[in-house]
Amino acid sequence: MNSLFSKNLQSLINDLSACKVNHNQQVLDIMQQARFLQEDLEPFFTFNHPDRESYGRKLIFDNGNFKILLMSWKPGDFTAIHNHGYAEWGCVYFFGEAAHRLYTVENSQLTSVEKDTYSEGQLASVCGDLTHLMGNAGTQNIATLHIYGSNSRDSNISENAKIYAPEHQKIFTTMGTAFINMSPELILAEEALPEIEASLYEDYYGLVKLFYKRNRLYSVIENMEKQLDKLASA
Repeated sequence: MNSLFSKNLQSLINDLSACKVNHNQQVLDIMQQARFLQEDLEPFFTFNHPDRESYGRKLIFDNGNFKILLMSWKPGDFTAIHNHGYAEWGCVYFFGEAAHRLYTVENSQLTSVEKDTYSEGQLASVCGDLTHLMGNAGTQNIATLHIYGSNSRDSNISENAKIYAPEHQKIFTTMGTAFINMSPELILAEEALPEIEASLYEDYYGLVKLFYKRNRLYSVIENMEKQLDKLASA
């Protein structure tokens, strides 16, 4: 047993490891029965993450078949719009209120379909082609526990994830992270992002603007505002 693992966290890992075939409902059932608290995860908090990383991300466990990560969110922390690569099943457990955006992708065209909020204690299912954005629109730090798994792979479950970056008009293929303004060393490939609808762009801009202000990337803010004006007048 890892010395950083509480009894409750080790029990969760054992229960997930014992499953021969995993799917979302199975994982949700395990998580609903799990008896762990936010205190069990305190050794993995990364609220002091660098400003260039748009949220805190800490790997807790990875046996190739599935991985567990803890995400730490300061007020204003958000992911990019992203999917989950090779992941076939998984879930997110919320230790606080988190903003969420859901999208569909068809022929690389990005469309917004839902804006909602997840509450503390809520569970959400995850699969590879789920395309979404999430983060902390509140005033207090929050954490979320993420489980990603695969029935067909034994390594690099999160690889081949797609990042949709309206501010760069690009789609990036990454090794699994979903940071805003992704560092080049984390990018495997890129392609053009087709023009998106004005309302999606405006909503996205409102969520990521604080990140770019924190990092003094004012040229990106200026370019996004120009693109908003262009879309509004189209």
